[in-house]
Amino acid sequence: MINLIRIDERLVHGQVAFSWSVAYPSDAILVIDPEAANDSLQKQLLKLACPKSMKCFVTDDEGGLQLLKKYGSKRFLVVAKHPKYALYLLEKGIEFVSLNVGGLYFKEGRKQITKTVYVDEETSAILKKIHGFGVYLDGRTTPRDNALDLFTLL
Repeated sequence: MINLIRIDERLVHGQVAFSWSVAYPSDAILVIDPEAANDSLQKQLLKLACPKSMKCFVTDDEGGLQLLKKYGSKRFLVVAKHPKYALYLLEKGIEFVSLNVGGLYFKEGRKQITKTVYVDEETSAILKKIHGFGVYLDGRTTPRDNALDLFTLL
């Protein structure tokens, strides 16, 4: 089961490893990122950034789907660079009630909607589709931040 799913272009870093993993205790961190999954150095660095008390998997979207199905009773903190991977999981039958979007940074063609979230039309459309599944779009940067319904800003 997904304990938390977070969109953050930095993937695993101090905030994920020590704030989000404490606020949402999980058995493992699952990084869904095809680029990282196919780069042995990046994969190794991401695993080193995970808390030692947790398992860490770095995989592509299909591999993530299979892990979630295989270990459905385990609690996962899922991190991905882009919400398209969260949409993929929803479309394949993996359920979650909230999507934390906390780290989509400035790039050409993106507009700022929060301090740390910039979206283009494609990303906005994907987030709206996710919301259409009944998923709350959580715009907090850290677990201690006040609740922010990101959908109202799209």
